[in-house]
Amino acid sequence: MTTTGPAVEAAATGSDQGATDPGGTDRQTKQTRTRPRWAIPVAVVAVITLLAGSFLVARAVGGGGSVSGTNVGRGPNVLVIMTDDQTYESMRVMSRTNELIGRQGTVFSSYHVSFPNCCPSRATYLTGQYAHNNGVRDNLPPLGGWQALKAAETVPVWMQRAGYQTAHIGKYLNLWGSTGQDDKVGAGDITPPPGYDHWFGLIDPTTYDYFNYSVSVNGKRFQWGNRPEDYQTDVLGQEVVNTVTRFGAESKPWFVSFTPLAPHTGGGVESSPTAIDIWQFPVAAPRHQGSFKAEPITRGPAWNEADVSKKPSEIRKQPPIDANFDATQIDTIRREYEALQAVDEWVEKIIDALRDTGQLDNTLILFTSDNGSFHGEHRIPYGKTKLYEEASHVPFMMRGPGVPVGLVAQQFAGNVDLAPTILAAANAKAGLVLDGRDLRSLAGDSSLGTNRSMLLENWITYTSDRTWALRGGQWYYSTWSNGDRELYDMSRDPYQVNNVVGEPAYAAVVASLDARLNVLKTCAGATCEDSDASRRPT
Repeated sequence: MTTTGPAVEAAATGSDQGATDPGGTDRQTKQTRTRPRWAIPVAVVAVITLLAGSFLVARAVGGGGSVSGTNVGRGPNVLVIMTDDQTYESMRVMSRTNELIGRQGTVFSSYHVSFPNCCPSRATYLTGQYAHNNGVRDNLPPLGGWQALKAAETVPVWMQRAGYQTAHIGKYLNLWGSTGQDDKVGAGDITPPPGYDHWFGLIDPTTYDYFNYSVSVNGKRFQWGNRPEDYQTDVLGQEVVNTVTRFGAESKPWFVSFTPLAPHTGGGVESSPTAIDIWQFPVAAPRHQGSFKAEPITRGPAWNEADVSKKPSEIRKQPPIDANFDATQIDTIRREYEALQAVDEWVEKIIDALRDTGQLDNTLILFTSDNGSFHGEHRIPYGKTKLYEEASHVPFMMRGPGVPVGLVAQQFAGNVDLAPTILAAANAKAGLVLDGRDLRSLAGDSSLGTNRSMLLENWITYTSDRTWALRGGQWYYSTWSNGDRELYDMSRDPYQVNNVVGEPAYAAVVASLDARLNVLKTCAGATCEDSDASRRPT
């Protein structure tokens, strides 16, 4: 069965039980320059200042602030918007999102994804658990892909149990629809995963095609083409508007997950006039192509790091980035900005639809990315699995019932907190032990979570490294399975270029952080918190 464009909405009203997702192009197994898109050199402190001042709000958490929204007689609706591979820095080009979510709610300026890679990050979102607990540690089997997720105990299932209508629109977990599912690759009908009343899931491997892609609509396969109106973000965004409007006319509250591909690299490969070989670029909507072609791109000291002698061996072996390749990366960054413009427009249209249908004040909206990415920082040409700031530090903002308005929360937070926040808002019960906490409590009380530290972990099976890091206070501390270690004082060295782990003056700091990291590596539930743990919501 095929069709084109948003006409599929008429076919999308049936109910189903879930779905899964795509991702094969996310895996890098070669040293070629064909890659699943990645990020830009970012100055952490400078960027935090930029974001807090120019695209967010100018007030630190703890100073009161009004609270948006009221409960209008039923549990609040919940909308999660999760982009793909979006850097923290790139939020500066999303003016609508900053205004309509950031300034109307709370921004967390120190929000990190625990495992910066597509499938593990999304699994943490759906389970509220670190990868060492939910078991999803890669994009591909045996430790990754949609097959590795225990989908019967995830956020949508728990929300259904609490009486919510549920929907997923966009990208799911890697490889969904491409292997080991129903009949064979290319099969017609593809059964969604459990927990979803409405499913509009991109089918792998076409997930990474901004045009000419396939979607499972409540189990039935549909195909879109290459007309301007088939642009993937537009089709997904319209489906979100249609779904929240339809759900809003019914008596139940709803949970909707909107996960566009942008600004991930897009379908096919393209010859670049500056690259050594072929390269994958993000694809913007036709109306936005070229809109950032003259955008200035700044470089911090982490980019093409001059001296890597104190870095771990994985970094020391990276060659310098040559000028031609850097020109391609600059082109990629600009195209990422362009691809995000459609997402920004749909954020506004979705919020307009919620306002027009009387639902906005009773809808909790969370905006974030699954991970960031590299564009040559620390000589990493692209990718995202290394645990430095460019990959792990991503945007997060929320607005809605119980969320202070006009605040920048400074406590550390992460994607392990998404499920606890959603469930607490909905008064829903998890079927697993959650490793995170309700972020609304941190936003509402600056005394909570002030000593909090977040675990970062990398268990990618096709590389030689196993890495764990702790991000908290002024420190970033990491250990590698080969014995390499790193310590950065982020208050003095936000670019993570001066590894001070071996300096005697920092010996006590290293000992303290190492002890805490050893706990976090295997933590579960309350042991993942190192401050005011007894005040964590259940």
